[in-house]
Amino acid sequence: MRRPQWITRWAADVGAQAGVLSAAWAVPASFGRGLLPRSAIDQAVATGVVATVNYELTTATWAALEAAAALWPGRRPTPRATMIASGLTYAGGMLAARALEPYADSSLATATVHTSARRLAYTALAGGSITAAQTALHRVTGLRPGLDTTLLPTMAMGAGVATAALVNRGSRARRYGLVDPDRPAVRSGGAGTLAKAGVLGVGAAVGMSAIAVAEQAVAGLIEKGLARVLGEDAGAAGGFLAHSATLAPIVVGSAVALRRVTAGIEKRDDIVEPAYQRPPTSVHVSAGPSSMVPFDSIGKEGRRFVLMALEAGDIEKVMGEPAVDPVRVVAGFDAAPTVEERAQLAVRELEALGGFERGLICVAAPTGVGYCNYVVAEALEYLTRGDCAIVVPQYALVPSALALPETMAGVRLTRLVLEGIRRRVETMPEADRPRVVLLGESLGANVALDVAAGPGTVVGPREFDHLGVSGGLYLGVPFRTELWKRWREYPDAIDPDHRLILVSQPDEADPPVPGVGRHLLVVHHDDPVNKFAYTMVVERPWWLGPPASRPPMVPRETRFRSITSFVLAVVDLKNGMQSRPGTFVRRGHDYRIDARLGLQVAYGLLASPEQVDRIESALRSRESAWAARRLVSRKYDEARRAIAAAFEQWGGQALDIDVADLDPTAQEIKVPLASRLGSSAPGA
Repeated sequence: MRRPQWITRWAADVGAQAGVLSAAWAVPASFGRGLLPRSAIDQAVATGVVATVNYELTTATWAALEAAAALWPGRRPTPRATMIASGLTYAGGMLAARALEPYADSSLATATVHTSARRLAYTALAGGSITAAQTALHRVTGLRPGLDTTLLPTMAMGAGVATAALVNRGSRARRYGLVDPDRPAVRSGGAGTLAKAGVLGVGAAVGMSAIAVAEQAVAGLIEKGLARVLGEDAGAAGGFLAHSATLAPIVVGSAVALRRVTAGIEKRDDIVEPAYQRPPTSVHVSAGPSSMVPFDSIGKEGRRFVLMALEAGDIEKVMGEPAVDPVRVVAGFDAAPTVEERAQLAVRELEALGGFERGLICVAAPTGVGYCNYVVAEALEYLTRGDCAIVVPQYALVPSALALPETMAGVRLTRLVLEGIRRRVETMPEADRPRVVLLGESLGANVALDVAAGPGTVVGPREFDHLGVSGGLYLGVPFRTELWKRWREYPDAIDPDHRLILVSQPDEADPPVPGVGRHLLVVHHDDPVNKFAYTMVVERPWWLGPPASRPPMVPRETRFRSITSFVLAVVDLKNGMQSRPGTFVRRGHDYRIDARLGLQVAYGLLASPEQVDRIESALRSRESAWAARRLVSRKYDEARRAIAAAFEQWGGQALDIDVADLDPTAQEIKVPLASRLGSSAPGA
């Protein structure tokens, strides 16, 4: 039976078979447990990416080895030469990897060389073994190369390798113990979810096969082109160039996809929401009657922040004590052209709105989009009975993923604001001086902490003292925070007085002391934002070290594997951001459940048990009510626009009716809606 030439070429290509073997070896690891459970769809995508990338890297690496083994340029090597080169490469790669093993975690360069040596060795072992086995098989049977004598035996070998990997993982779980057995790698899902995951899985397999076949076609074209130029068979050089070229579209495609996603998020956030269209009327918040900051200069999150401010009456109902109106200042990103002018504006705004008349001034570094957690802000206003001013200096108005290059500008802006506040406070009588504290969550924690790690500063808490900061709360500190990295590596040098307190939840720290501030870092053990690193592509992170010494909630049976661990970490990063309005859980990168007690411990704020219960209930109730208000307002606005469009299509005049009675942003529906939703909110 005559076989199609392209099938024979693909099936007989040792590089393609080595790629299949590598993908089969990598797939079981993609099902390993990460920091957080994944959905079936997440798993299908992760497995497809891991298998495809491992296939591509192995085929490209083998093509390079095959080209190097050629007796001279442009000629394919003999099986014997290939096997000899493979054996020498495997031995050299393993020797280099073992020699570098003790130093693999010391630097990115060393980790890259170590990972490359291991991959080179394993590729040589796979390709050399396949070459030896199939050479012997074809000589003994006399069969021509084809699917039945090349690729199918390799797939059987891959199944054996995958089975061995699964058995090894189970053995490690029994040896080191299964941490948090109720937290599976993949969450169970409904029939629809599983069906979608199945489609994605099949699509990934088909896609990988298509890539493999396309590679062979590209290799043939390149070989023919080189033959015309060089006047001889291009041989292995064509395959090497083809396999290497296939990696480029994957890298470019990934970058384009990431850019489209982030651009979509940026466009979605650059809107005026129906629930927050009107400027505030309070004289104690930015964009209000006493403010110098325009309403349209503070972005979507800034508008939410000033319009959601508590009033004295709201606080008194919860705390059962007299209260004052708190102050909320947003130094809008578009309100001033430079960092220096924005910092000066923040201090002037604080003065104009009565911030220096409050007992506590909190400088809250926001995330990239200008977001300051409303739950944390409200908890602070309850705990201080309104006697506080929160200042949010915006350094960007884009999602945090796009704002990463702007964090140094954020650090500089925050530092200038603190210096301006310190100078103003020093002019006040000592008895009237407010306490100054720092607050940051996620990228905001990055900015707030790095105020004490920038160039020209004393690294560590002593720099906070110099700026007049008496305490700070830093929630979900990101992996890229400079002060965090230095402190984790050299704790005694950075913080000789041990004033930085790291806990996974606030009740692990000592109880609050009235009026005494501390620098409290709250980082959940399963927070992927803290543990993620771009270097995981090649370098093992600190938290995936020896199983017995891993932090709580980090699976002990999971091995670090270059690429695979990185892909799973990206999935964890996505899942760590998920939350539901009004439902506070200690999971991933959600720190709402830690807000109230974290503020008490960090700033020395007190409340009775009854007040604590009422605060926790109010926080959940208000968040649910505001989320519902945003949803209703958005749907109402969509309906109004649809009605207006219909009127125009009918050829009539533009819609001009009074819909104020139906406006869900009107004050008269706010209380019943909040009360109705809040009554069913979960307790503290």
